[in-house]
Order: sequence, then structure tokens, then C-alpha cells
Amino acid sequence: MPAVLGPVQKKLSQKPVTKGILLFFTLLSLPFLNACSQNTTQQNSLPPNKEPLKADTFANQGKIKELLNAEFTLQREGPNKAFEPFYELASQSDDIELIERLTHIAVVSQNHLYIERSANLWLSADPTSEAAYSLKLQVLIKDNRAEEVTTLLTNAMRHKVSLRFLPIYLEENVRDSDQVNTIETAIYALPPESKNNQYIQVSYAHILLLSGKYQLAINTSEQLLAKPNTDKSEALYLILAFSQKSLGQLDNAIKTLQTASQHFPKNTRVITPLIDFLVENEQPKIASNIYQKTDLETPEKLQVGINLMRSLLEHNQPGLALATANSLPEKQLGLSDQIQYLSAIALAQLNKKAQAIEVMENVDGALRTNATNQIALWLYDENKEDDINNMVLRRTARENMPEQVAAISRLHEERGHINLSFKLVNNALIALPESDALRYHKALLADTLGNWKITEKELKNLLQKDPDNPQYLNALGYTLLTRTKRIDEAMNYIESAYEKADNDPAIIDSLGWGFFLKGEFEQSSYYLKKAWSILPDAEIAAHYGESLWKQRHYKEAIAVWEAALETSPDTPLLLDTIKRLSPSLLEERKQDKPS
Repeated sequence: MPAVLGPVQKKLSQKPVTKGILLFFTLLSLPFLNACSQNTTQQNSLPPNKEPLKADTFANQGKIKELLNAEFTLQREGPNKAFEPFYELASQSDDIELIERLTHIAVVSQNHLYIERSANLWLSADPTSEAAYSLKLQVLIKDNRAEEVTTLLTNAMRHKVSLRFLPIYLEENVRDSDQVNTIETAIYALPPESKNNQYIQVSYAHILLLSGKYQLAINTSEQLLAKPNTDKSEALYLILAFSQKSLGQLDNAIKTLQTASQHFPKNTRVITPLIDFLVENEQPKIASNIYQKTDLETPEKLQVGINLMRSLLEHNQPGLALATANSLPEKQLGLSDQIQYLSAIALAQLNKKAQAIEVMENVDGALRTNATNQIALWLYDENKEDDINNMVLRRTARENMPEQVAAISRLHEERGHINLSFKLVNNALIALPESDALRYHKALLADTLGNWKITEKELKNLLQKDPDNPQYLNALGYTLLTRTKRIDEAMNYIESAYEKADNDPAIIDSLGWGFFLKGEFEQSSYYLKKAWSILPDAEIAAHYGESLWKQRHYKEAIAVWEAALETSPDTPLLLDTIKRLSPSLLEERKQDKPS
């Protein structure tokens, strides 16, 4: 380990995160007393966590009445109201049981100040309490009080308290860069002799991994593992293995995890990355054999098996993935949807699309939407796109209809089947006529298909329900602007939309184009330039360029069109506008492209 532990990277959130590191984050998510990071709803009564407090001590002190009143307040009004009465009792007593009861109340209250006060009281009564140090540490880190974290760790070491809680808390909060940076700063400020503490060094090695200092993380981890008195936790092996993998040393990473698995034969945090690394290292059969031989309880066996299936599918091993599915425990504990989903993907990889669709049809629950989307893609692959709409409507619950239909509608449009998109949305509206989102989508699709009268009808229906909606007003105004000669009526709608959302580029574009059609070209350019500055969209560029061209600002128009062509070279409105006004621009671009 380096002689000096210095800050390695102050903005961890800016470091790219690889897939492997994300897996590491997941593996290090362990249950732990985390009083400050829970997001549970505040409870009105305290869950039982201890036997009832012994009243005889308080009776001897004449405090039995106060204790009963505090308990009554707790049960009737909740932990926030009960904290002060309990704190007063606990602070007047050295009774650790009462102080622990107070701490439990503080944790349930989710109040940082209460948690810190109770932890301080606990430490004053017992300066060797590891649980109290752990609890206070969490408050200090959450509040980014690095200097006080340093002091707390120093005091714990002075009282010979184990710091095992520090690397565990770091493991749980690796995604929070502020908390990680606070821990790093606190470690850096420790006295040199304190930095030799094994748990400080494990935390430091973890921070090195997170910040991309992989070789330093390897050096630190290897030195710790070489020491006979080090607590050889699975986290230390994982830090070493993921650092090795990040440097391309996959063989070494596998050896590290194989060693770890000898020490922790039933630890899924070790088994899971070992299997993943073997599959990635083109040793899928070895990975499968390790899984089959691992003696795990049913829940762990299922989770590791499902992860193995994912890994095998990512590396195009569908046969082994199906074999893994067939070897999973019979009791699937609510995970059957995941298993069937992955099995269907495996069948598709084996070019058994029809069978894959049949299996995927059985997937429900949280994966239902993903399964529906996947089936639609496979039906397109099988040239059965006409079967998609019925499948979607049959599989989709009413509450999910707008989002699901929107996703499949986009797929139809990407595949050039706008008519199927329109039919899907129209049929979904029959099942869910109250959906404004579906009705608005139908209106836009109808306009795309040239059925602008349907668009007008549907938008007016929407405006009856929501007359001040700027999107509806703009869509109706733009439809009338481009499809009819009712320009004044169209502008009334658009101007009303602009009054309600004067920074929306789509509305500003409509307003500018309306002025263009009315022959008010300076007004037109003003608004179209504003829209273009907010959103350099190809269709806005078409309008803005044409307005400039009409005013003989040819160079400016061409500059706008060229900018739009760079990012959106296939937009129909842009291409049609340029072909009509400056076709030589497109010819020049063709000549400039390498053959």
C-alpha cells in the first residue's frame, strides 16, 4: 500500500462506470443497519425490537410514571413525539437498555438530529459500542461532515473498537459520490498510524477501484490479503478481482475469485462474478459446472442460475442457457417470469422464433411490457406484423394501455407501417375511450396519413375537455395552417398556445410559419429564428430557411439548411424545401461525399 493515502478523485460521479463495476456495486449491497438512508414511511407506532423494559430500576429511581408516560406517547403519537421524553429519561440514567431503546426510536423517526443525539448518549455511557459508532458515522457521512468522521474513526480506534462497519457502509453507498468523497476525505485526514487499520485500508482500496485507480487497488488488496492477521472478507477479494478485470487481467481475476470461493463456498457475491468472468473468458461449460455443483439454498440457487442464464445469453450460449433453466429448482419463488423470459430469448437465439413467441406469451408481472415489445419485434422478423396489434391489446392491462400502445406504435412507424400504428391506437381507444394520450396520438397519426379532418375532430374533442392545453391548441392550429386556407382561424389557436407556452419551440415554429403564410416575413423570421435557437430541429430549419430565402437572405438560409443536414439529412420536409428552392445545395453535398 502507498505510504500516503491521498485523495484520488474528488468527483467520482464523472468517472465512466463499466458494466463490470455496476455488477460489483450490486454484489456489495448487503443488509446493514442504515438508520439514515432508509426511505421508509414514518411509522406511528414503534415495531417491537426488544423485550419490554424492566420497570424495577425506574421504580427505584421514582421514574416509573415518566417511563409509562413516554411509552404511552410512543404508542399514541409516534417516535418523533416520544423522542424527547425518552431522551430525558435516558440522559438521567446509565441504563444501556434504555439508551438502546431511545436509539431505536430515533432510527424509526428518520431524524438525523435525534439519531446523532442518541448515538452520542450511547457513546458517553459506553465508549466501546461498535453499534453506536456505526450509527453516528452514517449521520456524519450523510451530512458530509468529513472532519467529524475523521474524529469519530480516531476515537473508535483509540477505544480499540473494530471499524468493520466503515467498509460495509461504503459498499452500500458506492453510487452516492458525495458520500464516497466524504469518506475519502475523512480517511485522508487520519493520522498516519491510523491508516494502517485493516478496515481503513479496505475502504481505501474500494475507493481506488471506484475512482479507476485499478493498479493501486490491486497493490493495496494484495498487501492486505498477504497479512496473516487481516480479516479476509469477500469484499476484499471482490475489490482485487474487479480491479484485475478492469486492467484486462481476466485470468488473474478468475483465480482470485476461485480462491475466494474456497474460503466462502456458499457466498453468492463471490460465485456470481466468478461465473460471469468464466463465461466472458470463453469458459461457459466450466461456469455451468460450478453452478451445478454449488450447494445453495433454493432462493440463492435461483438467483445465481438466472444470472448465469443472462451471462450465457449475452455471450451467445443459448443451449447452455436452456440447460441451466431446466436445472433450476422446481420451486421458483415468484421468479418464473424471469426464467421464461430468458428461455424465450435463448430459443430466439437458436432461430426458434415461433417457439420463443409461444414461451414469451406466458411472461407476466413486471416483465409483461418487455415481453410484449419483444414479441412484436419477433413477429416483424417472422413477417407477421398484422398479428401484432391483437397481441398487444390482448396482453395489455387498461392502466398500461397508453404507454404500451405508444411503444408499439413507434415500432410500426419505424418499420414504415403507419397504417398499423393508426389501427392500433384507434382500437386501443375503443377499449380505453377516456385516454387523452391515445386520442392525441390518433389525431397526429391521422394527419400524417392525410386524414386531417379526423385530426381536427379529435383535437376539438380534446379541447372541449382541456381548452387551455397549449399542445392541443398548437396541433389544431398547425393542422389548419398547413391543410386549409383558414389561416386566421389557425393563427387564433396558435397565438393562444403561444400565450400559454411562449418558450415551446414547436409552438414558436407554428407561429413563425403562420406569419410567413400571411406574408409578414420579418415577423416570420423573428419567431422562426427564436424557435431554431431553442431547438435546432430539421423541420424548423426548413421553415426558417425558407423565410430567409423569401427575403433574399440566401447565404443565411443555406447556412441554416446545411447545419440541419449535418444532423438530420433524411428529414422529408427539409429535403423537399431545399429541392424546391436550392437544389444545387444537395448536388454539392453528393459530390462532397466520398464514393
